Amino acid sequence: MTIMRHEIGIRHNPIDVLAYACSATRWPEWHPSSLRVDGPAGPLSAGSHFEEDIYAGGRAGHLSWDVVEYCPGARWQARATGSQGLHLAVTYECQGANGGTQFVRTLEYGFSGLHMRVINGLVLRRRVERESAESLRRLREMAERAIA
Repeated sequence: MTIMRHEIGIRHNPIDVLAYACSATRWPEWHPSSLRVDGPAGPLSAGSHFEEDIYAGGRAGHLSWDVVEYCPGARWQARATGSQGLHLAVTYECQGANGGTQFVRTLEYGFSGLHMRVINGLVLRRRVERESAESLRRLREMAERAIA
């Protein structure tokens, strides 16, 4: 498994920040890998399902997501499966800090096949790392605009 953890401060309260971040249909606004999301609008609660088209690490793909946890203002987690044996989980955690929110995004992913595990080690991991870090910079920018 590859695990990446990134965090950033956002100038709004944890409830609003997490509600924005876990509204998957808004991901294309701020996540550079997210091309299109088909699913319910608004914050997604446990049991929700959505589909996403991505371009991550230089490769196109499709993810089928299931939300497994939503604790407003604190934590949200979803798991996905994709092509080429990809399986992943993303967790968003929020804590109040300095009148705003400290937002933490943890991405865990892996591939079932040896070929993709090798490609991940050689190329994909570094690209996904850069895209993940950029996603948090964009999240802060867009959340600070979108949240009244």
